[in-house]
Amino acid sequence: MRPPPAAKGVIVPLVTANLRALIIGVASGFFGSLVGLGGGVVLIPLLTMWAGLQQHRAHATSLVAVVFTGILGGAAYATGNAVDWRLSIYIAAAATLMAIGAVVYSARVLVGFLKKLFGGLLIVTAISLPLGAEFVGAGLTGSMRVPAALLLGALSGSLTGLLGIGGGSLIVPMLVLVFGLDQHTAQGTSLAVMIPAGIAGTIVHLANRRVETNIVVALVAGVAVGAFTGGRSALFVPELPLQLLFAALLLWTGYRYLVPKRPKAIAPESNVVTVLDESELQDHFGEGEDE
Repeated sequence: MRPPPAAKGVIVPLVTANLRALIIGVASGFFGSLVGLGGGVVLIPLLTMWAGLQQHRAHATSLVAVVFTGILGGAAYATGNAVDWRLSIYIAAAATLMAIGAVVYSARVLVGFLKKLFGGLLIVTAISLPLGAEFVGAGLTGSMRVPAALLLGALSGSLTGLLGIGGGSLIVPMLVLVFGLDQHTAQGTSLAVMIPAGIAGTIVHLANRRVETNIVVALVAGVAVGAFTGGRSALFVPELPLQLLFAALLLWTGYRYLVPKRPKAIAPESNVVTVLDESELQDHFGEGEDE
């Protein structure tokens, strides 16, 4: 008699899955904190491609890790006075409100659309990182600063809720190019901003049982080590060469999401039959609630 099939979304033994989650957490926490991105842009591809999570569950689980990246990474930047706390409060307030609404809507987004949206975000991030490291202007001043901060928070909160990332891919370049912060302060402020929005989104995901609880402890443990180390390193190591390397990684990953593999085709006799795998069927018809 054949053994029963494994549960949907579980492709590796639990011990191996937790080891992979630990490694993923260290890597994403380090690079996410190093460049102020929160780590979601590294977490989600690794959780889907290496850990075997479904797309929606990967987004939800990554948001838990993003919270701890913000806490530990932000603390590391704060030791070097590289956080604009006043600006972070305005951005975080708007981001938190938008994240809650976006999380509720995220389950209704088709998997195929979600992948393409995330892929586009990765490519935009890859282009903006090196630009944000070089262009520092006078920035907004006076009465325009608060409304601009609230708008930036609303946009980043939407990214947090829909895509399961900290929104740093938008916040860091805008803080440098629009608000005139230096790169280190922009990254530290971005990490501080994502904490309350990430917590709010995580609560909703937990209530709807979208978080992969089997690996989340190992994932967070890895993030804790990686995020603090990455934040401290960013204060002393020039980040531009690492940003360029990281940007190349984002471009490749974004391309994989935007341009998925073509469906395989077979031609028995005179008929041509196209075979779609499960993920491609989901892209065409959508995905139901996570189990």
